Amino acid sequence: PTAGKINVTPLEDKTSEEEPVVYATKLEAKNAFKSLLESANVQSDWSWDQAMRVIISDKRYGALKTLGERKQAFNEYLNQRKKIEVEERRVKQRKARDDFFTMLEECKDLTSSLRWSKAITMFGHDERFNAVERPKEREDLFENYLVELQKKEKAKAAEEHKRRIAEYREFLESCDFIKANTQWRKVQDRLEDDERYARLEKIDRLDVFQDYIRHLEKEEEEQKRIRKEQLRRQERKNRDEFRKMMEEHVADGTLNAKTYWRDYCSQIKDSRAYLAVASNLSGSMPKELFDDVMEELDKQYQDDRALIKDEVKSGKIPMLASWTLEDFQAAVTEDEKYKGVSNINIKLIYEDQIERLKEKDLKEAKKRQRLGDNFLDLLLTRKGVSNIGVFD
Repeated sequence: PTAGKINVTPLEDKTSEEEPVVYATKLEAKNAFKSLLESANVQSDWSWDQAMRVIISDKRYGALKTLGERKQAFNEYLNQRKKIEVEERRVKQRKARDDFFTMLEECKDLTSSLRWSKAITMFGHDERFNAVERPKEREDLFENYLVELQKKEKAKAAEEHKRRIAEYREFLESCDFIKANTQWRKVQDRLEDDERYARLEKIDRLDVFQDYIRHLEKEEEEQKRIRKEQLRRQERKNRDEFRKMMEEHVADGTLNAKTYWRDYCSQIKDSRAYLAVASNLSGSMPKELFDDVMEELDKQYQDDRALIKDEVKSGKIPMLASWTLEDFQAAVTEDEKYKGVSNINIKLIYEDQIERLKEKDLKEAKKRQRLGDNFLDLLLTRKGVSNIGVFD
């Protein structure tokens, strides 16, 4: 409100009938004057004349002695009051907006599709609706709320859809008739009576089913991989145990460079190690593993045989056809350079050498016999020989 013209000069000079209050400092006096303005509820848009009418009779009016001091304090008060009113207005507006949103949240029938015209009808009687003074602001607040409400509705719908998907997946997992190779068209009629099936759209049902089938396929492949790896390890273990058995047989002389597979196989065919490796579906089989060992044994035997044969041939080992194995073994083991030759190879080399010596002796004996026979025939054919008995 705007004040009319008032002759304030006489009023300003007028003194209160009460005794004036004396203040210790200028600041204390100014604060007392401002306190007067506040207690008189002087508003920020008042003029000095308006304020004068309600404060001049108060003894605090005289706290400041000059008109200039009073007007200065008055202007400071107005500035402070304006700031307070701005803040009060802001708080009031914020509360009005908060109450407006609370009103909307309390309405259970409100959805994101509600039109503003319908909202006016629904909420027009509510004081929280009218507390927001400007109609445009009400509509803006309403539209903003609908945007957030729509987000919440979508999030809730998505969560509900996710829950239904999960329940349907659990249902499929409980169906023991569904395997990795199961076709949708063959089981669809067995699924459709369940409410978890009915709660989903057709495309969702199929998608979840196909995803579950892919899961079963991966699971099946993983099981195959595990079984294959287990089989591979078992077969490798079988081969290792078979090799170990052959190593033991090499050590005890059962298996040597002269052993034939058919003879060795007949000895081991009932052993656990042989039966295990023979059942392998991949990798080296018993005969191949045997050949690998025989290749090493034969190479070592040939090296040992060549060494000893040269020694026998040169006479360093004066071997005779009459030697026993013990004689040969004693001669060989006397020299350190034969230290690496195994007993079984010494035996095999002995048998080979003794056979050669015996064959040689036999050939020489036959040769001598043949020479004797030839000489006798020569004598019998010579002229003048009439009685063979003289040569007996």
